[in-house]
Amino acid sequence: IDVYSPEASGLRLHKTQVGPAKLASRDVIRQLVGDAAKAVPGHKFSRHFLLTEWEHVVDAWQLDYWEAYRDVVRLGRKTRLPEAQRTVLWAIFEHVRTGLREKGLVTASGLFTVLANALKARSNPVFDFAVVDEAQDIGIAHLRFLAALAGGEGAVRPNALFLAGDLGQRIFQQPFSWKSLGVDVRGRSRTLRVNYRTSHQIRSQADRLLGPAVSDVDGNTEDRSDTVSVSNGPQPRIQSLSDPGEESAVVGRWLAECESAGIQPHEIGVFVRSEAQIGRAE
Repeated sequence: IDVYSPEASGLRLHKTQVGPAKLASRDVIRQLVGDAAKAVPGHKFSRHFLLTEWEHVVDAWQLDYWEAYRDVVRLGRKTRLPEAQRTVLWAIFEHVRTGLREKGLVTASGLFTVLANALKARSNPVFDFAVVDEAQDIGIAHLRFLAALAGGEGAVRPNALFLAGDLGQRIFQQPFSWKSLGVDVRGRSRTLRVNYRTSHQIRSQADRLLGPAVSDVDGNTEDRSDTVSVSNGPQPRIQSLSDPGEESAVVGRWLAECESAGIQPHEIGVFVRSEAQIGRAE
């Protein structure tokens, strides 16, 4: 039994099935996108938009020629792009692709796509079965790799894949059809109804963000209305404050209340949205 993260497993298998590969870091990709944006004049696309368009569309689907990008359905992308804008964008992304080749680097999506093609050519499977946890975080190239690992699109071996995940957490992922990539879980999935980790009070508050049912691109629906928690805890307190100063004062008073209640410092966590805001919590 091998237990690895998807990236570690992909690198190991790529080395044995294809050859060694060097993954491009996100910093390298960000730099290549920035350089490409400067090399193509006459556009107003922000670096953030270009980076996410690259990650969620071009690299995710491994689009390697203009017509593929021109015709791709950009699910989940809120900005509509006419062909003229896509033409400019493709010129930018061609620079990014060239930069990766010149540096001898591949993206994770590129690695898994090459590996999937190599696995399809094998007569015997590398693994008999694959168990995937946190399956809601699987990307397009990951799923292509898993489908190939299980026998290939249209020929997935029965029960070769076992996927455990939370459909509700896919709201943070780019939507795409699992069925179109050869993994159809319709009629073969089960929903666990008992929550052992989250208190009733916290789960009830969090469920308000999603609604009673969540659906994916393939029409799979998860009804969350009858989920139960086995534990109880304090009711969450939600406050909207006017500025960072007031926020710090309110959180400070809450920390003092926790100390008075006998809660130890190592039992308390203070979280912010990003590293840029850590100073607000110190």
